[in-house]
Amino acid sequence: MRILHGTITRFLNHFPPDPYRTVGTDSRWGRPLASFAWWSFIIALVSGVVLSFNYHPVGDVFVVVSKLTHVYPFGALFRNLHYLSGQFFLLFTLAHTLEHFLKGTYLRMALGKWTRFVLTFLLTFPLMFTGFILKGDKQGIFAGEVMVNLAREIPAIGSMIADILLKPGDSFFLRPYLHHTVILPFLIVFLLGGHQKRLLAEKKLGLPLMGVMIAAAAVCQLPPDIPPRANVPYVYGPWFFHGIQLLLRHGPPLWTGIVWPMAPILLMVGLSVAPASCSRWIWTLCAIFWLLHVGVLILAWILLPGIFGGVG
Repeated sequence: MRILHGTITRFLNHFPPDPYRTVGTDSRWGRPLASFAWWSFIIALVSGVVLSFNYHPVGDVFVVVSKLTHVYPFGALFRNLHYLSGQFFLLFTLAHTLEHFLKGTYLRMALGKWTRFVLTFLLTFPLMFTGFILKGDKQGIFAGEVMVNLAREIPAIGSMIADILLKPGDSFFLRPYLHHTVILPFLIVFLLGGHQKRLLAEKKLGLPLMGVMIAAAAVCQLPPDIPPRANVPYVYGPWFFHGIQLLLRHGPPLWTGIVWPMAPILLMVGLSVAPASCSRWIWTLCAIFWLLHVGVLILAWILLPGIFGGVG
């Protein structure tokens, strides 16, 4: 009991970060995590450019992706590499954000810098989500339809946002393709500001990561794509969406699909502008939200049928 009490006491002494304590902006893990995230983004960008030469976002996209994977030389390798590097980019960006959040370096960041940092973290999710749609299989089509329906739930501007994201019909994949290949990558590069050159110069971290990803892409296989007209009992979105997908079964789409995921993001932005007397409360509320997100995600993997043996 003394060990447990001591552990809890030490945790409470460090978290939430004290707004009156001097906090540096550098840390032991910050630079490596940022470098790994940036190099993952570069690898995803280059492999995506290679794939784009044989990808067409109109017509039967599922057939296009199947040919790209199984017919074109090294198509499967580049597709695996693109997928793995994208996932690494998401995970390293998440870890880098968590490191800043736990240490409290946002307390000494300018508002604009911290806001750009949080927005970069936020944009990684639609970047991965649109890539999931572009598979062109049953899961990708399902994800696109869910994205549009959720956008329409936003009061006043929902229909306009839905039209920007996706247009049903023959050009179903065209706008997600433009977002995934042009708009979102451009916004991420813009938000990173002057970080690119500094992080790109750290080849001692980036080149080994590239080697590991290429080796993993050569031996790993992606889950098989599901034909659009296949009769399957369950269809799911990307892994980070499973928690929201579970909540959508039991609550209003606006609250479970829009407010729920955006709440911790808005709280994180507010951390750097809140008065010192409020920042610890906002940090605590934000931490609770993130812990709940993790809990709901794990619960979805347990309960949703077809995911890791979910029971439904």
